[in-house]
Amino acid sequence: MRVLDSLRFRIASLFRRSQLSAEMEEELRSHIQLRADDLERSGVPRPQAERRARIEFGGHERFKEECHEAAGRAWGESLWQDLRLAFRMLRKSPGFTVVAVVTLALAIGANALVFGALNALLLRPLNVPQADSLYGIEHGGNGYQSYPNYLDERDRNRSFADLAAYNITDAGLATDKDPSHVWVYEASGNYFDVLGIQPYLGRFFHRSDEHGPSSAPYIVLTYAYWHTHFQDDRGVADRTVRLNKHPYAIVGVAPPGFRGTLLLSLPISLC
Repeated sequence: MRVLDSLRFRIASLFRRSQLSAEMEEELRSHIQLRADDLERSGVPRPQAERRARIEFGGHERFKEECHEAAGRAWGESLWQDLRLAFRMLRKSPGFTVVAVVTLALAIGANALVFGALNALLLRPLNVPQADSLYGIEHGGNGYQSYPNYLDERDRNRSFADLAAYNITDAGLATDKDPSHVWVYEASGNYFDVLGIQPYLGRFFHRSDEHGPSSAPYIVLTYAYWHTHFQDDRGVADRTVRLNKHPYAIVGVAPPGFRGTLLLSLPISLC
């Protein structure tokens, strides 16, 4: 506790240095004025008295610098001593050291995870036109509903311009190279139409592509996935890949910066 209190005091003192500098300047100015008053009382005219007083205290800037340097050296030496004492205490208690390090690592990791989720879900706006007009609809505690329920809500909708459905899941994607594990959006045909974005390459699938179950086996790649796994191949459209061993046709590439509705780094979208 003594080491932590000392460190807190040293850190706080850094923020008080400007205040100390102002107080030192005021103190020196006061001494100059007092000396000028003494000279004036002895018969020296006021302008000459102030000039002589400033000359006599002509080294006050150097004096302030020396005070700052001395204070800095003292602060640095004291901090070094506190750190050495802290390291010695940690070496004497390795069990406590391990627990403290693990606790700090978990706390930092948890905070980073929470901030990442908060940043993805709330702080950063979606990179789509009129993002503030988009709303999410959930049913029950888990937010899932059947596809027939979605179709019924979409066809009976009178409150929104349109309704789209999506689900996030993982899958195995096999191209000409080794298969990779990916996270995907399973999206309704009107997904991109509702979002109002345009493809970077190729095209998007649309509601008109839907003609019943499994009627639109299309994939849209994110720009990042296309860049890293297809090396910016502009002929990627209409290539066939296998998703969970089923053939799907790549129809286009999403614009840079678009990673889905929840701002997660998912590599592909599909219908």
